[in-house]
Amino acid sequence: MNEHAPNKQQAIFWLAYSQRLSTAIRYVEALAAVERAITLDETSAEAWYVKGTCLAMLARYDEAEADFEYALKLNSLYVPAWDAKAWVLGILGKKEEALAAVDRALELDPDYFEAQRRKKRLQVF
Repeated sequence: MNEHAPNKQQAIFWLAYSQRLSTAIRYVEALAAVERAITLDETSAEAWYVKGTCLAMLARYDEAEADFEYALKLNSLYVPAWDAKAWVLGILGKKEEALAAVDRALELDPDYFEAQRRKKRLQVF
């Protein structure tokens, strides 16, 4: 049996718990939970994405952008991270970079609804 399997399973638990807390608009607690997941499995692009989302919801946009970047370093095909990167870049007023990120998300998954909506909003401004 893989010696890291228990850590990965615990990381999955903490990640899911973080997502439930985030859904309940408990972002500080969700951030703590996802940080615990990352401690157990630093290679999870999804966990770094969730961490970035928590940070963005706490208006910590630069930190969120860095975590979305790290998620993409781990998995450059992870569409939610591309879309989330576009989200925070738009908030930070980096429209061209935001459009490039959302275009990448849509290139990878043309049917990704959030990215479709985000692109329309970015094109308006």
